[in-house]
Amino acid sequence: MTLQDVHHRRGGQDILRLDHLEIPAAVRVAVLGPNGAGKTTLLRLLAGIDHPTTGVIHIDGTPTTRLSMTQRRRITFVTQQPGLLTTTVRRNIDLPLAWRGIRRPERRHRVDAVLDQLGLTHLADRSAPTLSGGEQQRVNLARALATDPTLLLLDEPAAALDLDARHRFLADAARAVTDLGCTLIHVSHRPEEALHGADLVAILLHGSLRQLDTPAAILRAPADAAVARLLGYHNLLPATIDAQGHVCVLGMPTAITTQRAPGPATVAIWANGITISPDQPDISATVTAITSAAGEWRITLTAADHTVTVHHGWDQTPPSPGDQVGLRFDPRLAAVTSAALSGQAGP
Repeated sequence: MTLQDVHHRRGGQDILRLDHLEIPAAVRVAVLGPNGAGKTTLLRLLAGIDHPTTGVIHIDGTPTTRLSMTQRRRITFVTQQPGLLTTTVRRNIDLPLAWRGIRRPERRHRVDAVLDQLGLTHLADRSAPTLSGGEQQRVNLARALATDPTLLLLDEPAAALDLDARHRFLADAARAVTDLGCTLIHVSHRPEEALHGADLVAILLHGSLRQLDTPAAILRAPADAAVARLLGYHNLLPATIDAQGHVCVLGMPTAITTQRAPGPATVAIWANGITISPDQPDISATVTAITSAAGEWRITLTAADHTVTVHHGWDQTPPSPGDQVGLRFDPRLAAVTSAALSGQAGP
């Protein structure tokens, strides 16, 4: 799948601008971005529901504007709303197959297989509207998988589910597409979902592709401060890089090093990558607030007019608000990115 010079406009505004994006076949791709980043627009273009204002999208070597009916029917779009018919679960899955002209014995085989695969066999004869939200979305996924798609597009179908149900749904989808050997593109504004189970993660911000890489590579080296914030890095602090690659944070030398060019930068660091240490601290800060969480203290501090968040071990006595403390950075949990902190997207 290739997108070349794709721009899409709506109401006189650029919604999506992708100079080049190539997605290999049979991979699981997560598209991560905040609301309004262009995620759903991208899926609609890939599905052929909309066509780009300029540029071309090729799927299996064919422009989306020239896909045959057979090719179109193997692209399946699963939306946030299940849109199930007021009939049984089995009938909801069977009807799209009947519309495709698939014979009854093959339809029965496919429906039984996908019901079993997603643990829905016991619900087969239930009326779809009587199911819970999570069950309805699993039926929605089953309906899509039964069509044997080559491209499965998920537009945050688990967004309304609780955390456990969301994880189960996405795990089932990932396993199913692996069995089918199809390409999965799943959009989300939650980094924990996008990074889990994906082969590649595409970062969309303001309609532009900011980064495309494996989850591990993106977490280790976000392209810039906006990407780091979107990924959930708790702290973004101004820094400078000297000619030897040593990094100073808030004007103070640290053990962090980088191969980036000398000059202004931003250090993105997780809350558990900063420890409160009286011995040889990197910077000093003032405690402003402390809250308790599962197994840890969450401490908010101020350092040179910048807010710093630290996760402190539950077994350690936390400082008190107003205390002056020293902070030490763990270079293994820090990433050095571009200096710009403007235009960041919230998580």
